[in-house]
Amino acid sequence: MTSINTFYGSIPIFSVTTILFFCVVFLLYLYGIQKPRDVPPGPNIYFPLLGNIPQLTGKDTMCLFRDWRTKYGDVFSVYLGHQLLVIINGYETIKEALVRRGSEFSERPANYLLDKIKNGEGVIFTSGPSWRKQRKLSLNFLQDLGFGRTSFEQNIKEEVQILLEMVLSTKGNPFDIKKMLRLCVSNVMCGIVFGKRFNHDDMKFLTIIHNFDEDSKALGNASVLMNCFPFLHYLPGDIFNSRMLMSHHEIFLEFFDEIYTAHEATLDRENIRDFMDMYILEMKEGLESGKENSYSKMQLAALVGDLFGAGTETTMTTMLWTILYLVYYPEIQEKCYQELENVIGLDQFPTMANKLELPYIEATIMESLRISNATPFAIPHAVLKDTIFKGKRIPRECSVLINLHSIFHDSRVFYKSEQFQPERFLDVDGKVHRPEEFIPFSTGRRMCLGEKVARMELFIFITAMIQKFRFLPQEGLPPPSLKGDLGITYTPQKFKIRAVPRNT
Repeated sequence: MTSINTFYGSIPIFSVTTILFFCVVFLLYLYGIQKPRDVPPGPNIYFPLLGNIPQLTGKDTMCLFRDWRTKYGDVFSVYLGHQLLVIINGYETIKEALVRRGSEFSERPANYLLDKIKNGEGVIFTSGPSWRKQRKLSLNFLQDLGFGRTSFEQNIKEEVQILLEMVLSTKGNPFDIKKMLRLCVSNVMCGIVFGKRFNHDDMKFLTIIHNFDEDSKALGNASVLMNCFPFLHYLPGDIFNSRMLMSHHEIFLEFFDEIYTAHEATLDRENIRDFMDMYILEMKEGLESGKENSYSKMQLAALVGDLFGAGTETTMTTMLWTILYLVYYPEIQEKCYQELENVIGLDQFPTMANKLELPYIEATIMESLRISNATPFAIPHAVLKDTIFKGKRIPRECSVLINLHSIFHDSRVFYKSEQFQPERFLDVDGKVHRPEEFIPFSTGRRMCLGEKVARMELFIFITAMIQKFRFLPQEGLPPPSLKGDLGITYTPQKFKIRAVPRNT
């Protein structure tokens, strides 16, 4: 008779391990799908430790969220690891959260990677009294510097003229315009913040610009994964780019420190040159008065980084999309040119004073902002306490994602939303019509700091380029793809075009 020990000994040990493993997985599965009933609905969780991350991985997030909105409504939720993320869709629902109940939804969630890099400083990723104080101070300084007013146009004009020369130098050959745009748009912000522009062969400046570009691609996925699983930062190598991001931040601080030291040494209270001068003076006056304040050198460094983020990335990306759509729709490009030729001619440099006279060009830029939607998701918000919204509970400190894409690509709001139609922003008299739902820079207390200057840059850069060049696809090839890649912004895939001077 076979002994019981012999019987059990005949079962391979890996079989026992496998059975136990599947039992644990099954129990976790049963546990994982039990979402709290009072939170917004959402897709099932099949991987409890990962939440809905596997369902999001490798998918078109905007299309997936559109499908989930159809299934679950304007407010639904997903789990990123163990963390609940609530997604708010549709204009009226977004307006209720950010405007009517803005005080409840204006915070930022904790973020492991960004908190490690920014140390709770700046205005974009921070919350609380310090954020409110820094944001108010920044807006006052920018207003004093002419930010968004016609007096600021000269800064933009100088960079546009340099851009036009660079484009002309391509002599009608295929080229990548992205680097040119990034350099020129970044220099506009340098004029505001540092009171100077950098030559395009300045290696320190080029390194900072290159790093910002790399960071914008990497930060989205990296911050989500690090926030869910902080231990990933300590794994060998740099699979999730967290070390690269932190290294780039150190390089930026060195760049900033050199400029800060020069400003501090040459500060003249009677001759304030730029944003940095204003902040240093405010900081010194606070120290001299003996009053406690939240102004510091590191706060200024974080603010400068935020201004570059708010003032360059989205603007440059929207310019890229606009040029791409003009190449794709040559008849629209030609109509813009004809309006320019009829109104201001080919020799007068376009200014903001011409904006009302060029409604079709303005409508084309607005349509590009809408359809390209460079920031389909606003930077996540958070609630500080349990909040009932649309009949469901949003737990304390829960992240809330505002889905702007759900507005701009909803055909109930924008008819035939997948088509590029500048005319949708013109009324029956041919004047620009701005629908209430058109909020490319978000809305409420957290709307973009750089909106005014971004609108100015978009109008002057795009108008000047159309005036001087006809943008075409590479000879013998179809127009570049209209598909993009989602990082911090939704950016066109790498492409080359030709620019043929209008006077040839």
